[in-house]
Amino acid sequence: MKFWLGVVIVIVGLVGVAGAVVGLIPADPYAYLAMGGGTLAGVILMIQNIDPRKRWRIRAFSILRLAFLLAIYGGSLGVSVIYYAVRELNKELPPDLGALLEWQPNRKSVVLSSDGEEIGNFSIENRRIIPLGRMPQHLIAAFLSAEDHRFYEHTGFDLVGIGRAAWLNFRADGDIKQGASTITQQIIKQTLLVGEEVIGAVQGVLPPDEIDKLRKAKKYRRKMKELILAVRLERELSKTEILEIYLNHIYLGHGAYGVAAAARTYFGKEVEDVTIGEAAMLAGLVRNPTKYAPHNNIHLAREYRDKTLQQMVDHKYISVAEFETSVAEPIVLVDQSDLNHLASPYFVEHIRKTATTRYGDRNLFRGGLKFYSTLDGRMQEAAEGALKRGLESLDRRLGFRGPVGSVKQAQRGAWTGGPAHPLTGQKQDDVTATSDQVLPDQTYGAMVVELPRTGVGITLDLGPMRLPLIADDAREVRSWRDDTTQKAVELGHLLPVRLSPDGKAAVLAQRPILQGAMVVMEIPSGRVVASVGGYDWVSSQFDRVTQAKRQVGSSIKPFVYAAAIEAGRTPVDHMHDGPYSVTTATGVWTPANFDDKYLGNVTLMTALAYSLNTISVQLAVQVGLDRIIEILRGFGITSDIPRHISISLGTPDLTPLEVATGYAGIAAGGRRVTPRFFDLVSDNTGKVVEDLRNQPPGPQVIPAEAAYVMTSLMKGAIERGTARYAGKLGRPTAGKTGTSANYRDVWFTGYTTDLLATVWVGRDDSTPIADSKRITGGGIAVPIWLEFMQKAHPQTPVSDFPIPDNISFARVEPWSGEPGSVYGDAIWMAFVRGTFPRNFLAAQPVRSFDDLVPAPVPYQPATRCASLSCL
Repeated sequence: MKFWLGVVIVIVGLVGVAGAVVGLIPADPYAYLAMGGGTLAGVILMIQNIDPRKRWRIRAFSILRLAFLLAIYGGSLGVSVIYYAVRELNKELPPDLGALLEWQPNRKSVVLSSDGEEIGNFSIENRRIIPLGRMPQHLIAAFLSAEDHRFYEHTGFDLVGIGRAAWLNFRADGDIKQGASTITQQIIKQTLLVGEEVIGAVQGVLPPDEIDKLRKAKKYRRKMKELILAVRLERELSKTEILEIYLNHIYLGHGAYGVAAAARTYFGKEVEDVTIGEAAMLAGLVRNPTKYAPHNNIHLAREYRDKTLQQMVDHKYISVAEFETSVAEPIVLVDQSDLNHLASPYFVEHIRKTATTRYGDRNLFRGGLKFYSTLDGRMQEAAEGALKRGLESLDRRLGFRGPVGSVKQAQRGAWTGGPAHPLTGQKQDDVTATSDQVLPDQTYGAMVVELPRTGVGITLDLGPMRLPLIADDAREVRSWRDDTTQKAVELGHLLPVRLSPDGKAAVLAQRPILQGAMVVMEIPSGRVVASVGGYDWVSSQFDRVTQAKRQVGSSIKPFVYAAAIEAGRTPVDHMHDGPYSVTTATGVWTPANFDDKYLGNVTLMTALAYSLNTISVQLAVQVGLDRIIEILRGFGITSDIPRHISISLGTPDLTPLEVATGYAGIAAGGRRVTPRFFDLVSDNTGKVVEDLRNQPPGPQVIPAEAAYVMTSLMKGAIERGTARYAGKLGRPTAGKTGTSANYRDVWFTGYTTDLLATVWVGRDDSTPIADSKRITGGGIAVPIWLEFMQKAHPQTPVSDFPIPDNISFARVEPWSGEPGSVYGDAIWMAFVRGTFPRNFLAAQPVRSFDDLVPAPVPYQPATRCASLSCL
């Protein structure tokens, strides 16, 4: 039917053109022929025989009749041409608009903390889908005013708008000053016709002028398709539905798709809270999101904001008073350095890697998955702060490293009274960023402006203010000399500083060159509640919790002792601490203690508390390497473990997460603990994809009673040994320090009945932290662990570790291991039932759990560390 209708239209058009030509023939054809009609001479003769006074009337009438007929019949031909053009284009268009009617944009996957806060997301596009009802009316009005104020009047394309745009662009000598695409057309262009103007393979093959012609042809062809589909879309969807798709789809710069994402990106607020001025600024971004983005060009952004506000007044959306208020409104933006900020970035990145393996990139970045993570926001913040302050403190102990730059003489005047220069870049000497104010916790480049020859004072210029450098730091700065030139700090040099707590002075704040990691998990669930993979995500995205394999040093000894306890050894068994040699395949190996001193005859409880190397090696020889490796594997440690006796002193390279997982197995009664970073995963409909809650206990790796004895022994490391500082927590705590060879790595893992935390500190290049025996796990890692625990440990009632059935207790003198009295320095020591030495059975009755009243051990300053190993 459509085909024959087209044929009729074409015939009518052709007849119309023929008729227009015939329209020149007079009404009396015989007179026409009699005068020689049909020839040029005849036409001339006809005209000459007409009364001259009537001649002009005939000519005028003929011209008008010709014009009328040409318009009528020519229009018919035009309609037929358009019909066939539309018919041909329709063959290239989708038969229905299902892809758009069922529009589902790429949905970002989100990561939620355990208290429901979004801490990260994964997406191809930064987009948040919200219903039109949540958008404020002035936001909708701003976009309608800027893009399509006749939206509710047209049916997909706007002829009035097209005419107006054509006239304005014509007056501008062909420059495109105004577009005419409606909101409906923009949706079509950005969804169904993406890539229609791409010319692809002909680039570099055709000459530039031919490419330009081809590009224009594609543009006009795409425009025709756009008009057709816009009309079809308007028939299928309501205006409200079209507007909702548009406002959730439009790209507004800085990776933000849709108004909800843009409101957060630029203003750090929910879309419901944007002001009229902010709404106008967002609407002004549509034409060129990069050029008019306020972070890129605040002046252009303000100009287009004001232009949109004026359009809102013109179209009666806002009053003149609202216009004036909005124009005067200051533009408050989110700090540009925070545009790509990720809360708990190392934690979120680990979830991304895990999720990519389990669900694939497409589901992760497009599917709108929701990860209910195990992260506790309060604990994460405490862990980040403790690690950062610990690294800064250690860095300061290692000394001032010198200025981060200098200001040339000619530029020093402009520095004074100018903006502050926050050191926010990846490089410590990057002072290109500026800020109008000096914030308490931010590090700034400060210029030395006063350096008296006498005294220790140094005055610094931060731009908006001048402050003295605190005395201790000033002395250190004055004593510094460049390693190469031996020059001292001079006027104009830039120092990294931040405000003192009272804001009246500056303190040095150089970025540490050391790195660290901290991971915290619940026992026995294995839920990772905090994870910090480095000092600063901006400067390094390498996650040291899960990726850095470092030598663990004495942190491995609890696993050696666990094998010995399992084999029947007891905490009070005596061994000789002295020079000890082992013959290996590579020769004779003679390990030494940390301080090259020996204690002679000692108990296992003393040997572990003071981390005596010779005892660990002897135990490894006795129980065998196979069982030690089997225990490590059983607890979930997968990194390479060389089958060499040196593993008893911590030569294996493990990640902090592996170390924490191994200790978690001991703390959980000898069962394997599988760490997890999320509890639940759901899809974009709320359907549960994976539920990791209520997992059954892991397999038993060592007997529960052996695990408890190990916990009891590691309590000794805190009560009497290398980790005494951790005793300030005031709760029953077990743990073990570690320091690798040549002071390259320091460790501490400690746990209570609620939490376990592992801390590692070292250099990424594995060079020594410092050539000093002051560099130990007890002196560096333990203070970081303690600060975290004091701030973040749950305020649960103080309780000791749960005791399994097959355990008995006896009072023991901690140093000698002999039976102790109820009074004095004797402590309760756990034994696997049936392993008491005979003298204990005679001297001290076994006490049951009900008779024991565990109490937290108060912190005691070191009394024997000066002459013992402090590893």
